[in-house]
Amino acid sequence: MSVKRGKTSLTILKAEKRELDTMNKPFIYWSKNLNITFDSEKHSTDWLDLGKRLKEFRTKRGLSQTELGKLVGVTPSTISQVESNLIYPSLPALLKMAEVLAIELSSFFRESVDTTNRMIFPSGEAMDIKLPNLSEGNIHAKLLTPVDFKPKAEPYLLEIPPNKTLTSHFFIHKGEEIGYLLSGTLQLKLEKSVYHVRAGDVIYLTSEIPSQWENPGPDMVRLLWIKIR
Repeated sequence: MSVKRGKTSLTILKAEKRELDTMNKPFIYWSKNLNITFDSEKHSTDWLDLGKRLKEFRTKRGLSQTELGKLVGVTPSTISQVESNLIYPSLPALLKMAEVLAIELSSFFRESVDTTNRMIFPSGEAMDIKLPNLSEGNIHAKLLTPVDFKPKAEPYLLEIPPNKTLTSHFFIHKGEEIGYLLSGTLQLKLEKSVYHVRAGDVIYLTSEIPSQWENPGPDMVRLLWIKIR
């Protein structure tokens, strides 16, 4: 038995009066309670995928591996290896990751935050996020629910200053999206067409991806945007 890069493995070194093709080959296995599962078998749905959850929380915040690494105090390579489940972070590093991502430590070890008895999410739980490939000076984005909450619809508040143009869509998302313009005026470009949006108008996208957004007016654009899973 051995441990390498956070994974446990079992190797058959000797089998009396037997010739095995698997001799001296390590078999990675996982244990939970009294159950042992080998890597060649399918993991159960409740198998801990720490790397996947870390990546979900990081991308929701709009952070690159390099940016998260700097905030945590580790290298981008370490973040990459953790997300690939090649290594597990130390407890201090894991605590720092939770702090930077503004989530509870337990969020790494459960599928989603328990919202059984919750209907209201206070404004204090909303969080500023970065939108990849878009300048922070051109748009300000806020996720209105906790990062570790996994609803079927994710609400965002987007603000675009006057006379600012975005040369790509807000999100890389395959699915429906709905927007409600709270204030200001907005233009969006889709293929060769330009659409004008006014306060109170609703924008509904299925698979379309606008190539440009512009605030041509003198006032701040405030847009409620919802991504549907």
